[in-house]
Amino acid sequence: TATVKLIGADGEEHVACSVGTGPVDSAYKAIDLITKEPVTLLEYSMNAVTEGIDAIATTRVLIRAEKSRISTNILTGEIVQRTFSGTGAGMDIVVSSVKAYIGALNKMLGLKEQYQTKASIERTPVSA
Repeated sequence: TATVKLIGADGEEHVACSVGTGPVDSAYKAIDLITKEPVTLLEYSMNAVTEGIDAIATTRVLIRAEKSRISTNILTGEIVQRTFSGTGAGMDIVVSSVKAYIGALNKMLGLKEQYQTKASIERTPVSA
């Protein structure tokens, strides 16, 4: 199980608890409950930066929104879905993993917000 507390952009605290197949999976599921953004974890990798009892690990994740925009690669014509990566580092593997996941989610949500803002500007009627 994992309990996660996140502070939103508005400063409000959000807490969720979830059960998974391990501590990282549980934490990711708790984050998903808070963000309410369905994503697919495509890649997860971890490397030790230092050695010893206080070793620092770096984590990298790659995610894709389940309802992601489909686009076409200009050079190849291949249909692709946008992915987002995040990295985290720390002495605790779970903390490092959560930092990476939050980083990827923030990129995804930032782009989503940018698209929504652009769409609302384009739809705003202008009078002369």
